[in-house]
Amino acid sequence: MSKSTLDIKAGEEVPKILVVDDSATMRNFLTRVLEGEYDVETAADGVECITQYMKVRPSVILLDLLMPGMDGFDVIEKIRNTIGDQEVIIIVLTGQDEQEIKARALNSGANDYLTKPFHVVELKARVGVAIRQIMLTRQLQAANTSLQRAYNIIDDEVKLVARLQDKLLPTGVPVIDGLEINSMYRPSGRASGDYYDVFGLEDGVVRVIMADVSGHGPQAAFIMAIVRTLFKADGANHNDLADSLTQINEHLLDLIGKDSYFVTLFAADIDFNKGVMKYMSAGHCPALVMLDGKLSDPLAAEVPPFGFFTVDCSLSECHFSSSLRLFLFTDGCYEWRMDGGFFSLEPFIEIAEDLMLNNSLQLDSIEDILEERTGVRPVFDDDVTALSIEWSGSVAG
Repeated sequence: MSKSTLDIKAGEEVPKILVVDDSATMRNFLTRVLEGEYDVETAADGVECITQYMKVRPSVILLDLLMPGMDGFDVIEKIRNTIGDQEVIIIVLTGQDEQEIKARALNSGANDYLTKPFHVVELKARVGVAIRQIMLTRQLQAANTSLQRAYNIIDDEVKLVARLQDKLLPTGVPVIDGLEINSMYRPSGRASGDYYDVFGLEDGVVRVIMADVSGHGPQAAFIMAIVRTLFKADGANHNDLADSLTQINEHLLDLIGKDSYFVTLFAADIDFNKGVMKYMSAGHCPALVMLDGKLSDPLAAEVPPFGFFTVDCSLSECHFSSSLRLFLFTDGCYEWRMDGGFFSLEPFIEIAEDLMLNNSLQLDSIEDILEERTGVRPVFDDDVTALSIEWSGSVAG
């Protein structure tokens, strides 16, 4: 039996055609016409059709409608609804040129019809179209299967990145009398570009970092991990914060200088022994601070984000003696949709400052607070990270 004149590649299975007709003459005729190109099986009635269908799983069924016992309509009902096969192409054959019969067949689940007597050229053309449709459908299914496998591999890798990333977040906080630290970390996907950390440098001194890598996904998470590693290494060596920031920016310039990624960050060394906070903000959201119970102006960015070009990493200072409140956050906290637009930085700062003044800044219920203040419950699209540091006590000397 030869292969079809259609474009069937070496090794591919020859399409199977099931011819169903109660007339032996018609079955023999159709077999002779098609067997040079297809693998043809036959059935003499509807019951035998179902048996042969289950056995050979044809690509196309040429189905006589009017047969004794189980007719063509019953066969279509069985295949489409009982068995649930919507892919096999069913071309009905009928000697009645009545539109009602044809419409009923098509509505029942047939794909096409031929009215007896029909021309051999038309028969081959209809079958050829059906086979091409089947082949394209199978190719599409194979492509979708390959894409799904690739997606599953990527998804597994992103999940691994997220699990590793969770381990990079602080698991403990420095123990200092009067110091309370609270955080919120909610990645928009499985891998986040946000990063925060608080760790001790020496007794009574902590380093605080809040960073946000542009974009999402594994590459943003990878860059974030590098930033975290550099901060940790410099902290372990007790390097000066200004020098650490300079080195980190230079590393980022080498890493992402020609890409579209960048890093915004706020970093500070807080000395609770001396009552001094030395800090710098690089393109990051303003930090909110209260010194000795008084709200200061937001600490706005002093230099552009890291990863663009060399910047001066000189530190600013603020002083306190009895209390300090510091609130850091990423732009995901305020860039969320509401009333056809977006919430914005200014009203978020106004709400946060009021909460700080009233000692009611509760990060674990931030959605409830924002809904109460704005009338709209936030739906965060971006990574959302916030860090609250509160200290009360007395500075030595």
